[in-house]
Amino acid sequence: MKRYALRFGLLGPPVLFVPPEPGGTPAPLQGSAHGDGIHAGPGTNSPTGTGTPVTKGTGTGTPVTKGTGTGTPVTKGTGTGTPVTKGTGTPVARPVGSPKLRALLAALLLEAGRVVSVDALKEALWGSFPPATARASLHNHVTRLRRLLDDPDRLRTVPPGYLLRVDPGELDIRAFERHLAAARSAHAERAWGRVLQESTEGLALWRGAPGSGLPYGLVSHSLVERLEEIRLLLLELRYDAELARGGDRLDALVPELAALAAEHPLREACHRQLMLALHRTGRSAEALAVHRDLRARLLDELGVEPGPAVRVAHLEVLRGGRGSPESNGPPVRAAVGVSRAVRTAPAAPPGPATPAASPAHRASAGRSRS
Repeated sequence: MKRYALRFGLLGPPVLFVPPEPGGTPAPLQGSAHGDGIHAGPGTNSPTGTGTPVTKGTGTGTPVTKGTGTGTPVTKGTGTGTPVTKGTGTPVARPVGSPKLRALLAALLLEAGRVVSVDALKEALWGSFPPATARASLHNHVTRLRRLLDDPDRLRTVPPGYLLRVDPGELDIRAFERHLAAARSAHAERAWGRVLQESTEGLALWRGAPGSGLPYGLVSHSLVERLEEIRLLLLELRYDAELARGGDRLDALVPELAALAAEHPLREACHRQLMLALHRTGRSAEALAVHRDLRARLLDELGVEPGPAVRVAHLEVLRGGRGSPESNGPPVRAAVGVSRAVRTAPAAPPGPATPAASPAHRASAGRSRS
């Protein structure tokens, strides 16, 4: 299958990715000078505007980004169906400034490759009570979006609505999934360098909460939860790789993992990793305290003992050695995919929020890798 340059972003507020010009300057979006809702500044998450950012691990649930110009290289061109070529630059995220254009783009991306009816798009943009002028206004927004896309065949009118073509590799959610699959495969082979590369590149795609800046209900709660779980899995894969490689980086892992464990008090994987990081930096007493607190919390709230991977890490701390390869992380179970979930109804009507996951469910998620 042919691979294409990253073009559309939903891992955060909806964006269009554009390729840089020679010398690192982002190529201008066609139509951006005509009031079409594109901010003309540097990339949304790259303070220098030099390319796709690389995530710095914080463990706090929101990766910190720093523009370095690294990531998945693409060919120079328009970004509309251009095959990937290594070593020629990285796409730069350009936010869509108009709220209605953001909602329209997101609704079409959630049904990429399928016809979205006019009625569904009206509901996505205006809710259950669209104005009398909604159809004409929608037509105007579609015209503006087509101008931004700069590809006459990209967004087509197909009764009873519109169809947006998205080629393989052009949507960041699917690129995110590919990095997870590659990192899982490398983890199973204990190829820690590849795990680190794939997980870092995948996390670099994360620009914030999926669906942020969009009307309530446009992106389903279940899809956001699955994406958040994949992000945590990638973080844990990266930390397994860094623990296995050791070196000076171990000291920096401790505060990151401590913050992650505090944010997810029943997630066993991040507590296991925190125990190992503390032990391997000469802080075994603190590692034992982490285990003691986790065990007490699990027994008190769920009535269960820590899982086998935590027990292996605990034994490493008690014995004072480096431990077996199993302490660097068990084989990773298959993660919940999201590609099918992207193709959901684009405008679910507002309703009561989905109840938060139960403590038992949260613990089972944490134990999936423990």
